[in-house]
Amino acid sequence: MVLISFLFFFTLSFNSSQLFAQVHPGYEKFNFSEKDEAEVLFARKRYVESLEKFKSVLKSEEGTSYIFRTMLKAWNAIGGLNDAENFLQSYQKSNKDSSHVWYAFGYLNYLQENYPAAGKNFERAIKINPENGLAWNNWGAIFSERKQFAVAVEKVQRAIKANPKEPIFIWNLHKIYLEMGEPNRFKSEYKNLLTQNSKQLAWGYGKTLVRVIRQKAFGSYAKGELDKAILGFEEMLEIYQEIGDVKGQVPALFSLGLLNEEKGNTQIAQEFFARVLAINPNHIQARDKIKPLD
Repeated sequence: MVLISFLFFFTLSFNSSQLFAQVHPGYEKFNFSEKDEAEVLFARKRYVESLEKFKSVLKSEEGTSYIFRTMLKAWNAIGGLNDAENFLQSYQKSNKDSSHVWYAFGYLNYLQENYPAAGKNFERAIKINPENGLAWNNWGAIFSERKQFAVAVEKVQRAIKANPKEPIFIWNLHKIYLEMGEPNRFKSEYKNLLTQNSKQLAWGYGKTLVRVIRQKAFGSYAKGELDKAILGFEEMLEIYQEIGDVKGQVPALFSLGLLNEEKGNTQIAQEFFARVLAINPNHIQARDKIKPLD
């Protein structure tokens, strides 16, 4: 029972936006823009409707690399990449010098595993707009596929420089380091960012590390290895504190309370629940847990 509630809590805490988009039946009642609606439809795997909504968006505003990326994923999901190519060719007639359109052609080629053509189109996109982070990132992915890791790292780092707030880029850099056989390199860079006071990048690196540690902690918990799970969540909490993510500390603290409670460490568990309430006095679950000692 504790395992179920533990996993359910983290599903809500870390994936609430995705959960809402995928299963909330009344999302139409909210005042979403057309683009928001298209993204929600995509998240709910209503790909044909999502594409029609995105096409409507493109009639009133210029397409971005992110819009085209989502559209191409939708086309790919329904086996419609040929339709995607026809649409992009038509769209390009009035947007010939668009970095976003060249990115779209590159991503189309990438999905078709035509990597030489994809690389050329990503390069075209970057020549027009050197700050097109998605183009840098996918170009790096091509070199990673070819095991040319040094070049892949260079491209993805350039993507991060273009948009340090994009978690996809930082996550991909972590993956490349793992493929290179250098699992500690990412954490080392994170520690350096902390000493350099590079807050934005440290935040992104820290959130990626938390994601990795959380997966391992869940694995330990599923095996009944409570001590390892506790160590994992303690490490997560430390990272949240280092990057100043107060919101992230709440689920980590509450989970440490649950784990220690399950292990029989009642007093320690109560201390963690109290720390949750110190940050968020309205946390219902923590308040219920600490009530017996009031």
